[in-house]
Parts: sequence; C-alpha cells; structure tokens
Amino acid sequence: MISDALRQSLATCPTLPSLPAAVLKVIELARDPDVKLQPLVEALNHDPALTVRLISLANTVYYTLGGRPASTLREAVERLGLEMSVSLALGFSLARSYGNRARTKGLDLHKYWQRSLTSAIAARELARHVPNELDSDTIFTAALLQDIGMLALDAVEGPIYADTLGGNLQHDEISLRERIDLGADHTEIGAWLAATWGLSPLSCEWIRYSHDCPVNQQSLTGGECVMLSGRLADIWLAPDGHKTLAQLEPWLGDDTFRSELLGSIQEQLPIIAELFDVDAPDRIDPQQLLFESKQLLLERSLNLYERLKKQERELAQLRENNAKLSEAVRFDPLTRLFNRQYLMQLFESCFCEAQSDGSRLSLVFIDLDHFKQINDKHGHHFGDEVLRAFAKLLQGTSEPGTIVGRYGGEEFLAILKNRSHSEASAFADTLCAKLRDQPLVHHAGVPVFITASVGVVSLGDGDFSLPKEMIHIADQRMYLSKRQGRNRITAQ
Repeated sequence: MISDALRQSLATCPTLPSLPAAVLKVIELARDPDVKLQPLVEALNHDPALTVRLISLANTVYYTLGGRPASTLREAVERLGLEMSVSLALGFSLARSYGNRARTKGLDLHKYWQRSLTSAIAARELARHVPNELDSDTIFTAALLQDIGMLALDAVEGPIYADTLGGNLQHDEISLRERIDLGADHTEIGAWLAATWGLSPLSCEWIRYSHDCPVNQQSLTGGECVMLSGRLADIWLAPDGHKTLAQLEPWLGDDTFRSELLGSIQEQLPIIAELFDVDAPDRIDPQQLLFESKQLLLERSLNLYERLKKQERELAQLRENNAKLSEAVRFDPLTRLFNRQYLMQLFESCFCEAQSDGSRLSLVFIDLDHFKQINDKHGHHFGDEVLRAFAKLLQGTSEPGTIVGRYGGEEFLAILKNRSHSEASAFADTLCAKLRDQPLVHHAGVPVFITASVGVVSLGDGDFSLPKEMIHIADQRMYLSKRQGRNRITAQ
C-alpha cells in the first residue's frame, strides 16, 4: 500500500511521467463507448510526430495484409483499432517525454522500453493464441504500462531508487527491494498513475497485479495474459531464456503453441520497437529454445526423481530405525517377549479397563527354580538358552489374548484378560506340567529339566485400587511357593 508520504511526493513531483493534453483528451474520449472516430482523430492530429508514426505502423505488412496503404490518420486509426491507437499514442508520448536512452546508473530507460514493448506484444499475442475470446488491445495497454511505476519511482526517489536497482537483480527481486526500501512496489505506483490519467479500472487492476502468478493453466484470463507477459519478455531480455521458457511450460500448452507464439512475438518486435525509437531485442531461435527448455525440464525431472528416490530410501531407513527403536522400547532382546516397562504399561491399561467395565482380570507370576545354579554350573550362555526356551514354551502355552513378558532376570508375567481365578490357575498348572513332563533344553546331549514357582492372583481376590498392589500379591504368592519347596503354584 502506498504510504501518504510517498503519495504526496508523487503528487507534487514536477518530473513525474506525464501525458500531453492531446493524449489525455484521447483517453478521455475513448472512455465513452459511443464516441465517434472524428473527435479522436482531431485530438491525435495535434501531435504531428505521433500522427506520422501511427500511419507508418498502420502501413506495415502485419496491418495492411495486402490492402491499400493508409494515407491519413483516420485510415490509420481505423486499421489499428481505437484501443491500439490510444495505447500506442500513450506509450510513444511517454517514451518521447521521459526518454528511452540507456543509463549507466539508475533506471536504464532503453532496457525499460525494450521490456515494456516486448511484454505488450507478448501479452497481445498470447491473448490471440488462447482459445478464449479476449480483448487483446486492452491487454496490450496494461502490459505496456505494467512497469510504468518504475519511471515514477525513478523521478521521485532518484538516487535512492538507483541504489534499489543496484546489482544484477531479476525483475521479481526488484519488486521485493522496492517494497523493502520504499514501502511499495512499482505495480502499485503504476496502477495509481494509470488511474490519474483516466485509464479504465480494468487496465489499472491488470497493472496492479501484473507481477502475480497466474492461477489458471488451461483457460487464461486477460489479467493472466498480462501476468505472463513480463516473463515472456524475459525470454528475449534475460540471460538463459530457455530457463524462463521452461518455467512457463504449464501455461503455454504444447510445443506447437509455444513455437507459434514465440514466432509471432518475434515477428512484431522490430515494427513496434521502431515506432518507439528503441532497438529490438536480439532475435531468438524458438526451436532451439524449445529444445533447450525441454532438456532442462528433463534434467529437472531426473533430478527430482533421484531426490524422491533418495527421500524414499531415507524414509525407509527411518521407518526401519523407528521399528527397531519401537522394538527395543517394547521387547526384551533375549527372549523376544515384552520387557518389564512395556509389560507394566499393558497391565495398567488392562487393570483400568477391568476396573471401569467390571470385566475379569488375572495375573500369573512365574519364577524359574534354581536358575542361579544353572548359570554357575553351565555358564551364563547356557542360562540364556534356558530363558529363551522357556519364553518359547510360555508363548506356546498362552491362548490368544494372553499377554506374556519377562519381568526381570528369570521372572515372567502372564496377564490373562477376561479370565477367572480358576482359569488362571489352570493355565499355571498346564505350564508347570509341561516343565515337569519334558526337558526344557539339552546340555551336551543330556536333557535338562526346569521347574518353576508360580503365584496366581485375580482382580476379585481383594480390593485393589492400583495395579502395583495386584502385582505385589502375585509376587508374594510366588515367593510362598518357593518357601514351600518350589515347583508349585500358590493361588490363595
């Protein structure tokens, strides 16, 4: 938004870009939809130099198309069209009054008009090539004046604006620097200036938003043609035009469309540039640019594909690491059963659920007998083998829904959801019977039998308010089994 101070500076600046009275009169007359041609021609006739150039342009091959040459200003305006005549009169007057020569510091007027003219032609040709029926002449005017705010800022701010333009900046970077240094960019200033000249609200709006990014890709509007025009101009004026062309691919259709568009813009550049006494930008090779832009897009696609594949590999590795971490958090590395920490989380959840809905819950606390002697006699490696074998037996004995885990050392827990005290005792009996009836492991070919001391508790055994209270009773009953001779179950 333009600040009050900047607006005041613009309003009082004696060197602000201005239009001669004849051109202002033409703009005023053109706003009337019922205007007759003769008053417009009479207003333009007050500027002989402009008259000569309009007649000259009307007699170019593009506008005559084999017809009779125009000999009067009226014939030229009829051939060019009202809006185009007004637009060219406006632009030529500005170029003549403000200048169109190169500068070493500040705004380079020659480059300015090269970009403005190329943008205007590009916008009009784009409008003519798209399927929609658009007002290509009004689009030409808005594109031609989209950077007019730069002339105003150059007039008002002088050295400050020269510093803003310093460095090899891209056009979008200039707009950003303007907002930082001056509080407004040249599109805002340009729209304000166009409004003071009496241009249509639509033209002012298109100038204001000329540097935005188009939304539509399949069906461009007039404003979006103006938005693309400056970027199209950069194909001729900025280094690495093929990169700019590649960026515009989503809006410019297939290769045939782009080739015809670039060719038609290039055909008209020398004609309009001569009218404004500006050197036309160097010619481009549309086919070569299209080839280079496609190569660039292919390279970017390949690079994107490689980055995506790398990200997929990194994501897969991250998932694997997360899985390992999750496993390490939940499982005992030796027995592959749930570890104590996770086992307690599960039991707390089961306990709260049972307390809430009144379901049954039982707990079986298991301790392998004489395990220290096994370690002392056969070594810890064999002791680990015993623990793994018991974990396998415990899992095999458990029904679906039973949660088993290693509580610590040679101690194990079995959580039996929705199981009564008698069902938990039966589970413990089955487990102990298997231990008695078959060797758990072999050592040097000799079978090794292991027994266990077990404590059983159910939620109905007492008025338990905390999970740890129930575990404590199960633990106490397991120790009672040990004191009574081991290899037994204590359930009361």
